[in-house]
Amino acid sequence: MKRRTFLNRTALTGCAGIAGNSPAHAQPGKNMSISNRMSAEPGRVLRLPGEYYRHYPVDFFRGKEGALGFKGWGESAKIEVPAEETALVPMHIWNIGFSPELPFSPEGPAGGVMQMLEWVSRSAPIIKKEIPPILEAARKAGIQVIHAASSENYAKKYPGYQNAKSLAGHEPEGLPEAPRHNEVKPPDDRKDALLFGEDFVRCLEYYEPRLDFPEPAKPLDTEYVVATTHQFNEVLRKHGIWNIIYIGFAINWCLWLMPCGMVDMSRLGYRCSCIREAVTAVENKETTRGEQNKQQALWRTSLMFGYIHSAGDFIEACGRLETK
Repeated sequence: MKRRTFLNRTALTGCAGIAGNSPAHAQPGKNMSISNRMSAEPGRVLRLPGEYYRHYPVDFFRGKEGALGFKGWGESAKIEVPAEETALVPMHIWNIGFSPELPFSPEGPAGGVMQMLEWVSRSAPIIKKEIPPILEAARKAGIQVIHAASSENYAKKYPGYQNAKSLAGHEPEGLPEAPRHNEVKPPDDRKDALLFGEDFVRCLEYYEPRLDFPEPAKPLDTEYVVATTHQFNEVLRKHGIWNIIYIGFAINWCLWLMPCGMVDMSRLGYRCSCIREAVTAVENKETTRGEQNKQQALWRTSLMFGYIHSAGDFIEACGRLETK
């Protein structure tokens, strides 16, 4: 079974709705095969290792623990992609902990939201340390950087969003929605409070309008900013890009399941990979020690969407492409 077939049969993909019904698919180029384009411009080929998880063989003597026989991590494929057909995509990188209006603290008007954002304790250091050199390397190499925002509320402030929106045109009509989808049915009217605490909803009203890109990851005026799968797909198609490398947060949540994420884009035919050091996962009480959800998310990303790159390999590969 090909990985595309495996993905289409996996229950996880049911979370992504609209993209699977779009007639538009990624196309690497109309007039030239990928191999021909690579050979035509050998100096502009991005070459870097892509780690993958060897999900075999089952140890049939171990019964329910047969997966202990798997070979697991430890091997990498040699990835060679035309640089102009690759995009680095910082996704949902927010200013929490970077803006005085959104301190990562239980105190203040956003405190009720901060009480559940445990991943910020890991994302903030990543934004400061890991993401700037990755962005710098991509920009110097002339690799397209496309920023995926969680909302038009802040995306619209940036020239790159207006450019993307103009290019993409009107949003296509989606699937018909469930009966009574716009009604809140008990106990769902209380679910946010049950999951995240009594102060969550009140603080969310303060928190959401103040989201923005943090200074270390702000888009340049020349870089696209997208907020919907349709916008993202149209920008990528316009530039002949099919190889997406994600950074941002969180790998087991937004980077998979939200608009512009891996589920939607993989259904449209894009390869969706990530940089290990530039992502983190949403963890819980049972998984936070050892970042177990991140480890599982990297495994799933390898199996279903693409490859796992290291920051060092990506930066080095970009350095070999650096434009003068």
